[in-house]
Amino acid sequence: MGGSGSGRRMRWDTKDAAESQHRIDIRWLKKNNYLRPGISGTLSWSRGDEQTGWIRYTMEHDRMNLRYRYRRSGEEWQDIEQSVYFDHTPCNYGGSRKWFLCPHCHKRIAVIYGAGKYFLCRHCYDLTYSSQQENPADRLIRKARKIRKDLGGDDSLTDAFPEKPKHMHWKTYWRLRDEATHAENAGWLWIAEKFGIHF
Repeated sequence: MGGSGSGRRMRWDTKDAAESQHRIDIRWLKKNNYLRPGISGTLSWSRGDEQTGWIRYTMEHDRMNLRYRYRRSGEEWQDIEQSVYFDHTPCNYGGSRKWFLCPHCHKRIAVIYGAGKYFLCRHCYDLTYSSQQENPADRLIRKARKIRKDLGGDDSLTDAFPEKPKHMHWKTYWRLRDEATHAENAGWLWIAEKFGIHF
């Protein structure tokens, strides 16, 4: 439901990544039927097999109430109670869509992040997405790995390229294989030029 991602990069000039934070996505809550007034329970996050956090929640008609404990490094634990209010926008074919209102800036948002004492929007915590911090080589290598996985293979670039999936046209397969090969080669070339590596 919003488990932690791969964490921040070890560079001094980068912002914290949104994917590395505990987060609550209102779309996930709606999909799992948790937005009904009167519903209560626990939300938890994990990385691999290790639980990294949990909170209690109750739903009301106009808001989600959160109860959890928070501790800043070197300080005592604090009991926190927070209410996050809802807003609605009409849908094109009737009904309405529910949003969170950020408790700090009051913007309409789908995801709130526990990057500090309270759950707020990405902008209030100045979070960025990991993909926004990628250099060109990161993006190219990620593209090559994604194509491999989409074809049913492993994302390791050292493994043989995946075979054509059943029912996929050969033309499509060769196009994807060419895209993956081009992206991988361009990524390594960017790295070589950046660091003055000669093959």
